[in-house]
Amino acid sequence: MVYGATARVLFPVALVALIGAGVWGYQEHNEKNSVLIKAENSYQRAFHDLTYHVDKLHDELGKSLVVNSRRQMTPILTSVWRLSYAAQADVGQLPLTLMAFNKTEEMLSRVADFSYRVAVRDLDKQPLSQNEYKTLKSLHTQAKEIQDELRKVQTVAMDKQLRWMDVETALASNKSKEDNSIIDGFQTIEKKVQEYPDLDWGVGIQSLDKKKQQRIKGIDGKPATKEEAEKSALSFLGLKPGDAKVEVNDNGKGQEYSAYSVHVTPNGHKTGINLDVTKRGGKVVWMMNERGIGEEKLDMKQAEEKGRVFLQNHGFDNMQVSEIDSYDRNALFTFVPVQDGVRIYPDGVVVEIALDNGEVTAYNSTEYLFNHKKRILSKPRLSKEEARKKVNPSVKVTDQRLALIEGKNDGKEVLAWEMTGSFEGNSYMVYINALNGEEEEVVKMETGSGSGAGQNEGQ
Repeated sequence: MVYGATARVLFPVALVALIGAGVWGYQEHNEKNSVLIKAENSYQRAFHDLTYHVDKLHDELGKSLVVNSRRQMTPILTSVWRLSYAAQADVGQLPLTLMAFNKTEEMLSRVADFSYRVAVRDLDKQPLSQNEYKTLKSLHTQAKEIQDELRKVQTVAMDKQLRWMDVETALASNKSKEDNSIIDGFQTIEKKVQEYPDLDWGVGIQSLDKKKQQRIKGIDGKPATKEEAEKSALSFLGLKPGDAKVEVNDNGKGQEYSAYSVHVTPNGHKTGINLDVTKRGGKVVWMMNERGIGEEKLDMKQAEEKGRVFLQNHGFDNMQVSEIDSYDRNALFTFVPVQDGVRIYPDGVVVEIALDNGEVTAYNSTEYLFNHKKRILSKPRLSKEEARKKVNPSVKVTDQRLALIEGKNDGKEVLAWEMTGSFEGNSYMVYINALNGEEEEVVKMETGSGSGAGQNEGQ
């Protein structure tokens, strides 16, 4: 009787426990499936974004071979720079960290550096050289080959309904990769890139490569987790947890710094925002919002103020605009810090403002992040009056200030007098070495750039 009574008591308890275990198991199964589906969707999106960005990169490189004016070339190369960075971010969000893909990432990095360095210089004074045209032509051909291979992978993946989760599993388990068409396709791309002949990237890019090798040493702070990287990205964008869908992935091996790739899609938005957040210190290196730009409503002065407020809100104090450009209803500003009245040009921060509503659509603090420090600045041996006498007397000097610039030949920092002047209706910036009086550089300014520099004097 006691046994029967005990059984009657324990049976419902056991039944409830069994049902509970079943419900728990079902919930756990659903949660696992949800995580897998989320990861798969993330990989699919990153791959399709990569294909799209390489398509656009090929198109823009093609345009660069056709145009014949600085006004058209600059926005095209700026677009190449943006697309190269975007493609790098896409690669960083794919499960490829366990396979060699660093040559392809390195190529994208160099394309970004090359296009940026050419885009920001005065192409009227320094037009593209024959070697640079050859480099662009080679890049156009290479982009086409990579584009074709990505499309093949895309077609096979869709036809065979291949999953990126299987790629991750195959790479992690070191299983035979021979029947995985996705891995085969990326290995083909990497092999093609390895076989490409060395290109002439120019002295500036070669010296930049050397700087990149030391960049990780320039980042301070504690190691950041993926959760902390997500928090940094949301805070940078002015968003709170729950305001957006966030995906955080490790960057591939080819990055010049150790970072997380973060993709943020704000609630109610169709397009996302890409960011790089350093693994040490959790600092945002760059950000890019690829949303479409509407009708232009802001002027350049209003856009500049938007950029200035944005930087102030993100801890950049005492910054002045050094360069201004505009394209496709966007305004592009380069801000530099000022120390003891000296503009520090190697520590520039680039901010892009959409002229429809003043939103920051792109941000790049790479040079600031890796170069910025408190300098021990030499006292100028030349007074501003003595430096002015070194400028061609035909140039009417209207303003002058001290600036720290990078030397053209060795990349070493040089203290110089920066002279703003005009000649035959054009604005120029003339740099006179403040220690030995040599003319370091002469830059022809666009009308907007010249006025931008002047407006910020004394602010």
